[in-house]
Amino acid sequence: MTLRPLTRALANAFWQRPMNSSTEIRITRLCTQRCRQCSVYERRTRPPSLSLQAFEHIASELRRYGAYIGFISGGEATLVPELPEMLVVARRTFALETTLVTGLYNTRSVIERVGRVALDLGVNIQTSLDGYGEIGDNLRGVPNFAETVLDRMALLSSLKGDSSSLLYVNIVLNALNLPQVPELVARAQDLGWKVTIGLYHSLTETTRADDELRLKPSPLLHRTLEKLAQNPNILNLPAFLEGIEPFLTSGRNPICPFVDDRFFTTRVTIMENGDVHLCWGGPIGNLFRQSLQDIFQSPAYSRRLAAYRRCSGCWTTCYTQRYLLMHPQNGHQLKQNLQKVLGLKRRS
Repeated sequence: MTLRPLTRALANAFWQRPMNSSTEIRITRLCTQRCRQCSVYERRTRPPSLSLQAFEHIASELRRYGAYIGFISGGEATLVPELPEMLVVARRTFALETTLVTGLYNTRSVIERVGRVALDLGVNIQTSLDGYGEIGDNLRGVPNFAETVLDRMALLSSLKGDSSSLLYVNIVLNALNLPQVPELVARAQDLGWKVTIGLYHSLTETTRADDELRLKPSPLLHRTLEKLAQNPNILNLPAFLEGIEPFLTSGRNPICPFVDDRFFTTRVTIMENGDVHLCWGGPIGNLFRQSLQDIFQSPAYSRRLAAYRRCSGCWTTCYTQRYLLMHPQNGHQLKQNLQKVLGLKRRS
């Protein structure tokens, strides 16, 4: 980290504002899939995607406030023609890491064009591999889901060369795909991709409640989590995997990253119309009308934190895992966290 981002982080700490350690910019609501767990494609904002000029405005606001880890997503980000230029801007904006989040459900030519730019820039690439066969098509709402995504993953693997980019898939555990998870992990590993594990939820503005997807504790879940915990290619913190069953049993987590460590673990999502979101609930501001500093000092932000204090909690990679990284509960967790982070640095 250079001196300027560090100075901004210290200034935000002094004024008791969030560091803004992690930012997701959703550059479009358009998507090539119709996932059961997602409703982003039902949004009706105009225009449906950020222009390069609008993206540059958001990036400028983030640089002025401080931005450290960035995710460029959608919808399907590769539907935006100016995505390659946006990745160049993003790489200059986020001080530590930038990740392109794409479903890879697009033509080979588009994925190759965007992929080459991302790999040349050292931008990480994340995709989703939630199922194969009929289950995959059902979950993602498109035909030949797994075949298409695995083909595009193989393409990117062949292009990677000595790029520093990390390639990884996210597998969201749900009641339908649980029996397939070991095979999904194996297929990703065979192509040289790492794996993160998520847990189905319907917390945020663009997630959808679906009781058929909700996981419950079971012997199969227990065995699956044990296998995942022993796999060095799984990028999740051990503490996150260990906490899945207790959370599903109780339905509660007393820790809220936005409340209990708002400086280090606040995560911001910026929508295609500039709206700024935290976790659940509507926007707390808009970056086309306000600065991020003004948003974090606004009554809307204070009211949202007050509402989160009454929340029963969640167990998500986006929010909970970030808190677990910064706040290990004991020396053993601290050692595990350090081993995971240092191991990731060595393998990337």
